[in-house]
Amino acid sequence: MLLAPLLAALLATNAAPAAERGLRMAADTPAVVRLSVEQLKARLAAAGGGTQPDLSKVDLSGLDLRGIDFRRATMTGARLADAKLGGANLFSCDLTDAVATGADLSRANLDGSVLRRADLRRANLAGASLFATIVESADLSGANLSGARIIGYLRGAKLVGTVLTNANAGADPGNQSMGVMRATFVSADLTGADFTGANLFKADFSHATLAGAKLTRADLRNAELVQTDLTRADLTGAKLAQANVDGADFRGAVGLDQAQGLDQARNRDKAILDAK
Repeated sequence: MLLAPLLAALLATNAAPAAERGLRMAADTPAVVRLSVEQLKARLAAAGGGTQPDLSKVDLSGLDLRGIDFRRATMTGARLADAKLGGANLFSCDLTDAVATGADLSRANLDGSVLRRADLRRANLAGASLFATIVESADLSGANLSGARIIGYLRGAKLVGTVLTNANAGADPGNQSMGVMRATFVSADLTGADFTGANLFKADFSHATLAGAKLTRADLRNAELVQTDLTRADLTGAKLAQANVDGADFRGAVGLDQAQGLDQARNRDKAILDAK
């Protein structure tokens, strides 16, 4: 008979703190602020050269921001959908959790920036520079990175159907004073991505999915293809000399007989090939 009153009292006791916690969380969560181009420029000017501009949670969707200097700005959770950022300077910006779907970032400088978990689906990054850039767990599905310079950390990123034709994601053999700086696509989903003519020298695709990807004429020399899914990929004219193909799955791959240097690949005996 006493159980029901006790439960009611316990629930009443826990409900108030929970409600209070909810109110505190709502109060602590910054609201999204819509800015005009003029207001944005004023904020950047007010920050001055020695201060990191705080643009977290700002909404700049659809704005013409071409050529604007955002360098070192904090832009976590910013909304940049369909914004025009061609040639913008986003050097060392923190764009964690930013939403930039459909944005034009062609020729933008994203060197040293953080794009962790950013939504860049269908964005145009043609000719952009992503040197020492963190793109971990970001979504670039359907994006255009043709001709982009990519030396960054893309672990767990999603690049389904992404265009990377003639992208330069190869390590610079003449600049290794700080160790090998290369594009890291470990565990990334690159299903159907187009790497035609791309420089992928020493790139790390370990445990990545490249099923159905187009790698025609791609330079994969010295690349890490450990347990990489290359099923149904097109490797016509690809360069594979000294690539580590330990556990790589080439079943159903097209043009493998026209690839160069497969006989010189490391751990070739451990690769999975179609039965002859």
